[in-house]
Amino acid sequence: MRYIVLINLLMMLIHTTSLAETATTGNLLPNAGTGQTSVQHSNSTIDGITNSNNWTLNNITDYSSNYNELEAQGTGTVSTNGSLLNISAGDHTTTEDSLDGGVTLTSKTEVQNCEWVGSSHQCGQATNGRDTYSTTVTILDENDTELATVTQNRNTDSGYNNNTFTYTDTVSHTGEGARKWQWKWEGVDGNNSNSTAAVGPNLLGAELKATLLDILYSPLPVEIKTEITEIFQELSTEFDKIEEIIEEFFIEEEIAIEEAPIVMEESIMTVMMEIKEEENFEEEPIFEETVMLIEEEKEEEEPVMQVVSMLTEEKEEKEELDNSAEEGIIEVSEKESEEKEKNEQPEEVKEDESNGETTETANASEKNNTKQKNIQSKETKTVSHTDILNKIDEKIKDIGKNLELKNLITLKAMSENDILLSTYNVPFYQPKTIYVDQINITDDRKIYNNINLNSYIKDDPIAIRANKINELKIERQQLLIQLEVLKNG
Repeated sequence: MRYIVLINLLMMLIHTTSLAETATTGNLLPNAGTGQTSVQHSNSTIDGITNSNNWTLNNITDYSSNYNELEAQGTGTVSTNGSLLNISAGDHTTTEDSLDGGVTLTSKTEVQNCEWVGSSHQCGQATNGRDTYSTTVTILDENDTELATVTQNRNTDSGYNNNTFTYTDTVSHTGEGARKWQWKWEGVDGNNSNSTAAVGPNLLGAELKATLLDILYSPLPVEIKTEITEIFQELSTEFDKIEEIIEEFFIEEEIAIEEAPIVMEESIMTVMMEIKEEENFEEEPIFEETVMLIEEEKEEEEPVMQVVSMLTEEKEEKEELDNSAEEGIIEVSEKESEEKEKNEQPEEVKEDESNGETTETANASEKNNTKQKNIQSKETKTVSHTDILNKIDEKIKDIGKNLELKNLITLKAMSENDILLSTYNVPFYQPKTIYVDQINITDDRKIYNNINLNSYIKDDPIAIRANKINELKIERQQLLIQLEVLKNG
C-alpha cells in the first residue's frame, strides 16, 4: 500500500511539474534602472554604471561618475549580494514556496580590456599582456550555504562603444532551499596582477535576473517526505538483495557450465562400465586400461571408440560361439591354427605315400580349410553402425545421454568413411530440356523515355515534404548553435 501511495505522489509531482508556471524578476544589481551609458555598445540592453553605490569595491578605481566605468588595479573585484525573498517577478512576489520550485540566475556583463599593446582597440596606458575578466554567480540557502555557482574566465579583446564585449553566465538550482544570491566581477591586469595602477579591464555594464521555475510549487509535508525517504531506503535494500541473488545465480550457472563436460565424460564411462558388467566380457584388463586412458586424457573420441570396440567384440564373440556349435570344433586362436597347419603339412606328405590313407588326409584337409575360412570370416566381420545405435537404445534410457552418445559415434564413423555422405547426394529432379528450338522474341522499345527515379522523386509531394522538414531541422539546429554561442559569449 505504501508503494502505491508513493507512486501516486510521484505522478502528482510529475503532473505538477509539467504544468509549472515561471516568472522572471528585473535587474537585481545596484545599477538597476540606470539605462544605457555613452561607453556601452549602441545595441546594449543592460544597465550601465553611473555610480558605485551599494557595490563592494576591492582594488578598483571608481570612474563611474566621470566615465561610467569601474577599472581594475592589478586584480580588482566588484561584488554585491541580496535576498531572493519578497521581490517582484512580473505579477508575482517571491515566497519560500515559489523559490522551492527552483531558481535560475542569469547574469549579463559588459566590459572592455583594450589597455594592452596587442589589442585591436588599444586605449589608455597600454602594457604587455592581455587582460582577463570573469563573473561569479552563486545561489545560497538561508544559512549562506552554497547551493549552486558558476564562473568562467575570459579574455576576449574588446574596446569602448561598439567594440565592447558582453557575455552571459547562468546557474540553476532545481531543488528546495534557495533564498539568497551573490554576484562578483573580477578583472586581472595581464601585465601585472599585483599592480596598483588603473590599467586593468573595465566594468561598463551589468545585469542579474532571477527566474522562478515553478511559482505554483507546493512542498510536500514533512511526514510525507519522511515516508518517501523510508520507502526509497527499503526499495534500495530490496534491490541490493535482488542483485545478490542474481550474482549468486550467475555464479552457480558458470560453475555448472564449467563442470558439465566432466560430468558428461563420467556418465559415458559409467554407461560403458555397465555394458561391460552386464555382457561379462572376458577381456577385463583391456577395458580397465581403456578407462584409465579416458580418465587421463578426457577426450571424446576414446569413449566413443571404446563403445564401438566393446560392441564389436561382443558380436564377434557371439558369432564365434555359433560357428563352433554348428561345426562341432573347438575355438582356437589364429596363431594356434597356423601352428597346427605347419605341423600337419609333413604328415600329409608322408601319408601321400600310402594309397590307403589318401581319403582320410583329404577329409582332414577339408575340415582345416573350413575352420580357417570361419576364422578369417570372423576377423573381417565388424559391427554395423545400426547395431551400435540399437545397442545404445537398449542400454541407455536417458534421452540426453542417448542422443549425445549417438552423435559422437556417428561423427566418428563419418570421419572414418564408414558412412559415406556421397551416397545421399542424389538429385531430387533429373534435369530435362522441355522447350527446344524456341524463337528469341525481345522488344527494345522504351515505354517511358524521359522518366527516371530522380525526376519522379523530385515531383513527389511526400519527398518534397520530407526534404522541407529536413531543411527546417538543419536550420533549427544551426539557430540553436548560434544561440548557444551568443549565450556563452
